[in-house]
Amino acid sequence: MEFLAEFHPPVVHFAIALTIAGVLFDTAGFILRKESLKHAGFWTFIFGVIAVWGAVITGHGAEELVEKFVKGTPGEELLEKHEEIGEVLPWVLTVLGLFRTYIFFKEKASLFIIYIIAGLIAIGVIGYQGRIGGKMVYEYGIGVKINKLQSSYHYEEYEHEED
Repeated sequence: MEFLAEFHPPVVHFAIALTIAGVLFDTAGFILRKESLKHAGFWTFIFGVIAVWGAVITGHGAEELVEKFVKGTPGEELLEKHEEIGEVLPWVLTVLGLFRTYIFFKEKASLFIIYIIAGLIAIGVIGYQGRIGGKMVYEYGIGVKINKLQSSYHYEEYEHEED
């Protein structure tokens, strides 16, 4: 499944954006008493949950690709934490999506408040998971392909040219 690794960044960003936007649309719809925002929230969140499962599949491919390179490095701990959260979060979001579907048809305000609170907590966890993923890429370079031009560039030649 390593061939799926390159799809992880775009898929995971769709999952993040859709699930967060869904909860925010629902929250705004509840506060403003706008059914159109609640409908937008429902469908956006449900498509976000589907995208989350795509992120899981592509994430397994990405993990297979990089795990041998991070072994014994500080990035290994981050990768493990990212993977652990990534194994639980999709199930939590799926249950939350099923709960949201129930509320969609039953329209009970008290249940909607519980959903919004759980959704806002889920947004926090999604943000934390995204932060770990960002640290892996931007601080440790995990999963980043080195540009051939950059890797063949000779810094010594550059230093001499400036003199």
